[in-house]
Amino acid sequence: IERVHLLGIRKFILPMFEESEMNGSNWQEFTKVLRNISSVVEKYNILICLETVLDGTKLIEVLESLACVNIKCVFDTGNRITCGQDIYTDIILLGDRIQHVHIKDKDEDNNNVLLGTGKVNFKKVFESLACIGYKGPYTFETHRGKNPIRTVRYNRTLTQFFHNEAFDG
Repeated sequence: IERVHLLGIRKFILPMFEESEMNGSNWQEFTKVLRNISSVVEKYNILICLETVLDGTKLIEVLESLACVNIKCVFDTGNRITCGQDIYTDIILLGDRIQHVHIKDKDEDNNNVLLGTGKVNFKKVFESLACIGYKGPYTFETHRGKNPIRTVRYNRTLTQFFHNEAFDG
């Protein structure tokens, strides 16, 4: 943590998947550890962002139970859409608890696909983010396509269009 602080890192993304998956039935097992981590990183002004697939209501319950001002969440569009959640309503519910957004699209088989070709409606994602006044960072976690440079240009253009439509009207 001290070294992370020396590097100027102010946000720590904590993915809660696979062996460390946090779900609706086991989340209480993580509370003591998360509170301990929170108290250590708080000294260095570091924010912890939990990346889970808990629905918005359950994630709010978890965050409120933790009662740590430096624990918020990551919102991953692709991972959440594959769980059958109403991700657009979850964005509104979570509000300022969202401190980082992963931009990803997934198909019916849970594969990462080119943005706009899967199940995520990016127009609605950005409208929901605009509704909560989200000003935080975005990270692409996308399919690379046949030409990664061309794909990243496409991703940037697509997301910038929907972002501008939603935030600038």
